[in-house]
Amino acid sequence: MKYCIRCAKEIGEGHDYCPYCGTPQKETLKKESFSSSNNQSSKTVIVTGALVLVVFAVIIAALLEKPSSNHPANSKESFNNLNKDNSVLQKASIQVSASQILSEFKNNEIRAGEKYNGKRVSIIGCAADIDNTFGILTVSINSCGGLLDLDFVSAEFPNQQKNKLASLNKGQRIAVDCTIVDGGNIMGVHGTNCTIH
Repeated sequence: MKYCIRCAKEIGEGHDYCPYCGTPQKETLKKESFSSSNNQSSKTVIVTGALVLVVFAVIIAALLEKPSSNHPANSKESFNNLNKDNSVLQKASIQVSASQILSEFKNNEIRAGEKYNGKRVSIIGCAADIDNTFGILTVSINSCGGLLDLDFVSAEFPNQQKNKLASLNKGQRIAVDCTIVDGGNIMGVHGTNCTIH
């Protein structure tokens, strides 16, 4: 026999509410709270998913809408800027192998950062990957150790280098000049404004 949790009158089995005082019984309360918490969980998942999609869309839009400095307003300005860029890009103050720079950053990120970050560096190694994701031309350069050589220098190239990159093959030995902008992070060493020798 079942009794009301409030008025203690006998109500029998199968009643969700007391027929005398109208009080919901424990099972009903549990069902209702479970149902409302499920609704709140569903709403939270939907809102979180929507926010993640918005953030992802903003990141992709930002990557795709990079301002292009490749097309100045007039041709004289274009010629002057090209000469400035080439003079900066051709001067590599340090020559190093991919294995050496990667090893230095692994050994002491602070010391290697002081030595390489912001400087023009000539790097020799093998093309582990040649990529054009989101319009960003990159070559991953490792120390020519084959499939097990997972550490790499990520070299980012301007669009003017696209034809040279198209002629590369994975595993090919290459030399590039890059400005090192980030070294020692989990993605390896990163260089920008790279040119192939």
